[in-house]
Amino acid sequence: MPLFKRTLSEFIFRRFMLKHYASNLLLDMNLDAKRQTLDYIKANMPDAPYFEKHPQLVKYALDQVENKGLYLEFGVGRGKSMRWIAPEVDGSVHGFDSFEGIQEHWNGNPIGAFSQKQMPKVPDNVEFHVGYFDATLPGFLEAHSDSIAFLHVDCDLYSSTVTIFEQLGDRLQHGSIVLFDEYYNFHRWQQHEFKAFQEFVEKSGLTYEYIAFSVTGQQVAVRVLSNPTSSQ
Repeated sequence: MPLFKRTLSEFIFRRFMLKHYASNLLLDMNLDAKRQTLDYIKANMPDAPYFEKHPQLVKYALDQVENKGLYLEFGVGRGKSMRWIAPEVDGSVHGFDSFEGIQEHWNGNPIGAFSQKQMPKVPDNVEFHVGYFDATLPGFLEAHSDSIAFLHVDCDLYSSTVTIFEQLGDRLQHGSIVLFDEYYNFHRWQQHEFKAFQEFVEKSGLTYEYIAFSVTGQQVAVRVLSNPTSSQ
């Protein structure tokens, strides 16, 4: 019996510990990203409210909106977050997406990941703008002169997020709420939405404060305090 127990223990150790822990690079990549994220939270948002459940964070961010203006989501995908946002808005919510998936590799996902074969079902107050951001935004901005009340950045990629802030940066005003869906807490998070936003902040002189963050996901919400480039 003792020999069998030792053999069984060895089997369990080799099968699970070595295969699924000691040799699992993804686990260490995630742990490394989590440590970096925790350091950033401690340094930059120690007193901001945090949330475990994604819908509650979205609802809280929407509740912080005080200004009139545009409600925008970039990266609609299957429409899950849009179905949380739209019912809270008295007016139109504009959803931007090509629905063809990502155009670059991102966080272990191949080109074309997250593509949709059919348009998602969303509330009636949602207006879709189908295509790549750099193609759809110019015409949209010509037709809509309002500033931004709420901006949901859910496009994952650095390049796509750069386009958003290049095109919309001067529409951000004091009180605008920006909710990022992939801001931190994943491998190389500093190279995507986070990087694009921080570069815009440095370039524009925009100031902001963190108002909420997720402790189980990658979401972070900010409130714009001032924006020297604002056109409003």
